[in-house]
Amino acid sequence: MNSIVLSDKHVPCGYMGILGCNGYEKTDNIICLTANGDNNFLNEGIVEGSILFIETSGKFQEGLLNVFKYKSNSSPQYILSRNKVAGATFVGKVLMAIIQY
Repeated sequence: MNSIVLSDKHVPCGYMGILGCNGYEKTDNIICLTANGDNNFLNEGIVEGSILFIETSGKFQEGLLNVFKYKSNSSPQYILSRNKVAGATFVGKVLMAIIQY
């Protein structure tokens, strides 16, 4: 049995060096971030270099993979957490993660 699943709805695509998935409507509510190597979310398949698709239009939900921004002046930094992060601003929830090999 083949373990690779094909989907005509969300096929991988690339544009000007950016990797993503086709089939989503054009929106300003989705941003992409690259995961660093802290390895805190290995159970969800998020490893160093994973591309995280973040939906910015939702609200914080305890227990889900939420993204927060801190040090927003000159070089913002982001943190992934299931709980609220003190001193940080909620950005959105993880919609999808893609692992790059």
